[in-house]
Amino acid sequence: MKLTEDIINTQPLVTVGICCYNREEGFKNTLKYITGQTYKNLEIIISQDFNPALDLSSIVSAHNDKRVTFYKQAQRLSMYNNFLFVLEKANGEYFMWASDDDWWAPDFIEKIVNQLCNDPLAVAGHSDFIAVDQNNNKIAGYPEFLPFIEEFSLADDVKRIKNYINQFEAFGKPNLIYSIFKTNALRSKQVIEILSDCELSGDMLVLLAVLTQGKFIILPKLLRTCTAGNEKTYVLESQIPKRLDVLIAYIYLEELKRVFKKWNGFLYYHFTIINKSDLSFTKKAAIYPTLIKKISLFYYDLFCCHVQLKGYNIISKMRRSHSLN
Repeated sequence: MKLTEDIINTQPLVTVGICCYNREEGFKNTLKYITGQTYKNLEIIISQDFNPALDLSSIVSAHNDKRVTFYKQAQRLSMYNNFLFVLEKANGEYFMWASDDDWWAPDFIEKIVNQLCNDPLAVAGHSDFIAVDQNNNKIAGYPEFLPFIEEFSLADDVKRIKNYINQFEAFGKPNLIYSIFKTNALRSKQVIEILSDCELSGDMLVLLAVLTQGKFIILPKLLRTCTAGNEKTYVLESQIPKRLDVLIAYIYLEELKRVFKKWNGFLYYHFTIINKSDLSFTKKAAIYPTLIKKISLFYYDLFCCHVQLKGYNIISKMRRSHSLN
């Protein structure tokens, strides 16, 4: 059935925020995938971060799509400040961020919005997805994401949030920042504070704040790929880190400090999110031990990964298979 203007206008408005900077070809593809969605009642807000060497406005003009509004920033923003900019411009009942290097099936928005409209307990929705490199080849090093992200679809607040906290950060959960959200869930004071703070790993903290408000809908169908770059992009080059010689051990102090700085504040901010949420005291109390365990294991990993005993290094045998180090 051909969608008439009247039918389209009865659909809930979905705002898509596209944050871009310097990936011209990726941006072209993203705009093609989003404007080509079968769900037509879209508001598409594009924010190009300050870049004097590249102007993407001509690509937008070539599409000649009245649903699109383009902004070019006059000064450099952080990634999450740019996320906040497009969110603040949104008029839709639903909202999604779209990366400028991913792929979406034509019915990605339609299928997820239909599910969200029919489930009052859900605050966001996503589909199964895979990670690919820049040549669109599946990256074998990642697990199948679906069983991990399905853990966030539980109606039980405590179980859902504990699942999220316990899950290793490389098992797909950061990619749910590109879900379709109920806009009001993102307009909470907590989410705004997170996106305003340039020092935080905002995607995973935003998701935790949203999960305190309700569950995710996860469609068990592959409707999106995320580009993670090739292996040389996300594996550190071989190097000999500086180490401190202390009696019977070597301590890789600089690397230890780098990892501590990157993750310590992020982990403790989980307490802030739970404390400020609308969860009952009983539910908060049930979640706190999981947070304490998560942070304790982080310190354990710091020790195991950055301290090397001279001679037989038994500490290396104590390492966990997955850690933030």
